Amino acid sequence: MTRAPENDTHLGYDTFVRMVHDTIGVCIPETKQSVIEARLSNRVHALKLQSVQDYYRYLFNEGGLNSEMSHIEETVTTNKTDFFREIDHFHYLRDSILGNGMRRPGTKKFKAWSAAASTGAESFSMAMLLAEHALAYPGFDWAILGTDISGRVLEQARRAIYSHNTIEPVPAALRSRYLFEGQNEWQGKWRISPSLRNRVQFRKLNLIKEDYDVDMNLDIIFLRNVLIYFDPTDQLTVLARVGRHLAPGGHLFVGNSESMIVRMPQFCQVAPAIYRKEP
Repeated sequence: MTRAPENDTHLGYDTFVRMVHDTIGVCIPETKQSVIEARLSNRVHALKLQSVQDYYRYLFNEGGLNSEMSHIEETVTTNKTDFFREIDHFHYLRDSILGNGMRRPGTKKFKAWSAAASTGAESFSMAMLLAEHALAYPGFDWAILGTDISGRVLEQARRAIYSHNTIEPVPAALRSRYLFEGQNEWQGKWRISPSLRNRVQFRKLNLIKEDYDVDMNLDIIFLRNVLIYFDPTDQLTVLARVGRHLAPGGHLFVGNSESMIVRMPQFCQVAPAIYRKEP
């Protein structure tokens, strides 16, 4: 079992960083020590400890790691998301995949996975486009899974309530159809319509774990702006594992800053940061 040094705060931090990398894959640079330990101060106070070094000792020497893991996941992960972020990806989904009928023959349901879903903006952005397609083609059936390691943001995603500023990128026509404006004490808040919420599920998932509780033969996977937090070895490992769940001919979307990471023979680039899985 990993143990924290008794007195050296810096070494305690190093032990913490190694544990985070080994359990959830996130790489934390040494320069972030003050930021991370400032965030951990909430747990120091909650546990009535005297210092962050006491916290490290509690985690590694006193058996507190399991009970604290959910708090640690919240501390070290970044949950940046927006509706229709990197809009060209959604244009490609609408125009090139849905609009041109790039669907696998014989499939009954179009299935998508948002693999770093955060508060759900990405998942519901996809959902609006799939719902629009279903209006034009009534036989079109679809479902979306959103996953994230943070239980806190997944609860927000399930509630599907967003501030006015958050939903600003949603086009007016889609907003009027798929978002309900709150009244009275909910003024300034918007909620995703039940027609979308009923087709989008959210589930906790650690991408570093070997097996994913996710359907196989998916049509699209959005794995955007999460690979940048892994080291090169873990990046390739996650890509290979995620790729197993994508159907031949299906499409993988990564963040625009992550294109150089996808250098695997089964993925053929078809647009910036968009790849098709070869048969």
